[in-house]
Amino acid sequence: MTITRFPARLAQVTALSPDTSAFRFEAVTGTPFAAATAGGHLDIHLGPDLLRQYSLWDWDPAGSWATVAVKREENGRGGSAAMHQLREGAQVMLTGPRNAFALNEAASHHLLIAGGIGVTPLYAMAKTLTAQGKTPSVLYLTRNPKTAAFLPLLQALPLGDNLKVSYSDSEGMTDFQALFKSLPATTEVYVCGPEPMLQAILDASKLLPEGHVKFERFSAAPEQVEGENRAFTVALKRSGLEIEVPADKTLLDCLLDADVEVDFGCSEGICGACITDVISGEIDHRDGILNDEEKAKGDCMCVCVSRAKAGKLVLDL
Repeated sequence: MTITRFPARLAQVTALSPDTSAFRFEAVTGTPFAAATAGGHLDIHLGPDLLRQYSLWDWDPAGSWATVAVKREENGRGGSAAMHQLREGAQVMLTGPRNAFALNEAASHHLLIAGGIGVTPLYAMAKTLTAQGKTPSVLYLTRNPKTAAFLPLLQALPLGDNLKVSYSDSEGMTDFQALFKSLPATTEVYVCGPEPMLQAILDASKLLPEGHVKFERFSAAPEQVEGENRAFTVALKRSGLEIEVPADKTLLDCLLDADVEVDFGCSEGICGACITDVISGEIDHRDGILNDEEKAKGDCMCVCVSRAKAGKLVLDL
């Protein structure tokens, strides 16, 4: 499916908590949101050099509108401030929807763990599953009741006792080891939230079969972006081009400098927009999207952050 860029109008801004607002966008033409699925996100073009990704939590199945939620981060990377400066009626360019955090609706048991604003894709998953008559378990973790922006929305779903809320200011960190020991082996776990929470869950995930815990990160894990940058060569099979990538530049930058058409979004290895097929070569994976099995196969890479370990990469471009 082709991912398109299209204009949309900001139809409504609604405060969900003192620091979090919902932004509902309506397509100027067509029904581009019809492709939305739980776990998906939009690329929002907020300026010439400002592109940010926000998860969808509600949308029109017919595709005319979709809603994201954004927490105001005073010390963020600019996207949060730019979003909160938008006014109703503003027109922006969007790309998507994309989904690198897709829900396996056929799983027999689902556990959704949401940390802070990471609740947005997990609310969409909970809504999707309950609409099918299923009752996932949802663990919503925030600092205190004031920051629980999605609690009323979650409480409105038919989750019953399967909805658990924990406030770290009063209850501390959740014991994920104990939680995972109590799960059926068939449980699929979906997690989105801040890095300390993800690391704790990653440690506990060893108690479940491999591949049963799926993450969406706000940024690439620290160990993924570490390592020495070396110069390397990339050959493009379809175009016949051969490009040198110096140690101080990314592969994506070099592709764009050579006028190679390649899709991209976050430029941080967390959205999956720039995943490109690799025909040969040894990849130094530095993204937060591909799982261990996909990385081991070595047949694709995120060109925005990943590099060659040595020698030459041959890409299907």
